[in-house]
Amino acid sequence: MSEAPEDWQLLIGSWIELRRGDQLVRTGEVEAVTSDSSIMWLKFNGTHPRQLVAKTDGYAVYPVRDGLTEGN
Repeated sequence: MSEAPEDWQLLIGSWIELRRGDQLVRTGEVEAVTSDSSIMWLKFNGTHPRQLVAKTDGYAVYPVRDGLTEGN
């Protein structure tokens, strides 16, 4: 599984996995990203509220394809 590109703008509208170490925190759709790609917002999806994620929060971000993690 490959990490997301440094330019989070490329992820708008995509589903991602948000991980801390080996722990899956949540999956979600990227709703918006700041112009400098330092912050993204994950869309509310009924299970999780809208969430702000900053690169400095220490999360790893992995793109998801068709509901499955890439490479699976």
